[in-house]
Amino acid sequence: MLVSAVAIAFYYIWSAELTEKYGTLPVAAWNALAGLVAILPLSGWELAHTSVQITTQAVWAVIYLGVMVTVAGLLLWLYLLRAVPARVAASVQYLQPVFGIAAASALFGDRLGLTFVVGVVLILASLSLAVANKRPAPGPATPRE
Repeated sequence: MLVSAVAIAFYYIWSAELTEKYGTLPVAAWNALAGLVAILPLSGWELAHTSVQITTQAVWAVIYLGVMVTVAGLLLWLYLLRAVPARVAASVQYLQPVFGIAAASALFGDRLGLTFVVGVVLILASLSLAVANKRPAPGPATPRE
C-alpha cells in the first residue's frame, strides 16, 4: 500500500509538471500509450487462456471505457491538475465511492441507508478540510536586533 501511495503521489506531481510544460493533449496521449504498452502482455495472456465473444454490449463497453473513462476522464484530470493545487485535485478522488455507490443504487435499485449518508458527510467534511487547509502567507521578514 505504501508503494502504491508513493507511486500515485509521484504520478500526480509529475503529471501536473508535464502538463504545465507540454500541454494537456500530449501528456494525455503519452499517458494512454504508456498504459496500453503496460497492459499488452497481460491482455495477450488473458486472450490466450479464455474464449472471446464480441457482442454489441462488449463493443459499447469498450467504447465507453475508452472514450468516457480513459480519454474524457484523463483530459478532465489533467485539466484539474493545471487549474488547482495537486492536493485539491487528489482530494476530489475521494468522491469516487460516493458517485459509484449512488450510480449503482440508481441502476440496480439498491436502497441507500443511514450509513451511506454518514459516510458521505464524513467524506465531504474531510474534503472541505483538505481544500480549506491554507497556510498563512509568509510575512515580511523583520530584522532582529
